[in-house]
Formats: sequence, structure tokens, C-alpha cells
Amino acid sequence: MSVRESLIESLVCLIVDDDSHQRAVLKAGLIAVGIKEVLSATTGSEAFDILKSAKRPIDLVLSDIHLPTGNGLQLLHALRTGLIKNMRANSTFILTTSAPTAESVKTASSLDANGFVVKPVVPEKLEAAILKARRTVFPAVPSRYAAVTVPT
Repeated sequence: MSVRESLIESLVCLIVDDDSHQRAVLKAGLIAVGIKEVLSATTGSEAFDILKSAKRPIDLVLSDIHLPTGNGLQLLHALRTGLIKNMRANSTFILTTSAPTAESVKTASSLDANGFVVKPVVPEKLEAAILKARRTVFPAVPSRYAAVTVPT
């Protein structure tokens, strides 16, 4: 087993997307690159509840930006500001979108998102984004993120 495989296969991932086809594509992509445990949510509030109640912290969140009941940027903001107590504020968070806007990219950057994946997602692009994101380690300062304005 390569180092890359061992880094990926032990991850627990949460996919957050309101489109069932996109969730299925992302899950298939994650499984194709070796991730064995994949959870999913259809809304930001459902994802928040899953993250809060997880028995083991989620290693990687892949979230669409545009969601009903709380968007991906709001979820990232909640994570970075420490509102999800059993998760590290600097947990790996990758945003997915079919149409990134300058505003969403700027907000995501201000919240130290670990990456962006533009849909449609292919396994190779997903794997590269995950490996790059997992190498990005930064000190989380929840008070710094509190001042970031997140679009609703």
C-alpha cells in the first residue's frame, strides 16, 4: 500500500449537496480514489447536525456552495469559528460548485477553505484536490473568522 493510499483510505468524508445525482457522482469519485467511509447530507443544516453528532470527527467535508437551509460557506464559517465543538476548526473543507463567483471565492479564501472543485467532478481531479487540501495545514483562529461576512 502506498503512502497516498493510506492517507486517503482512512478518511471519513461528508458530502453535502442537494442534488442526488451530484451526491452519487461525488460518492463514486471518493470510492474510486479509495475512501471507504462516506456520509451525506442534502442541506447545510443537516450537515451541521451530522458534524455535531459524529461519533468520530469527519476528516473531509465536500460541500456545494448553494444549498437549501444553510449554504456551504455558512457551514464552513460555523466550522472555522468553532461552532461545531467536536470538529477541529482547521478540518479539511473543499467547496464544490458548477459556477464559482468572485464573491464566493473571496469568502472561501477568507475562511481558509482548503480547496475548490468545479463540477462536473472526475475522480482524478477529486483525488488531486483532496491530496492538496490535506497537505494544507494552518493554525485555526476562530476569532479571525468571526469577522468574515458570509452571503446567505
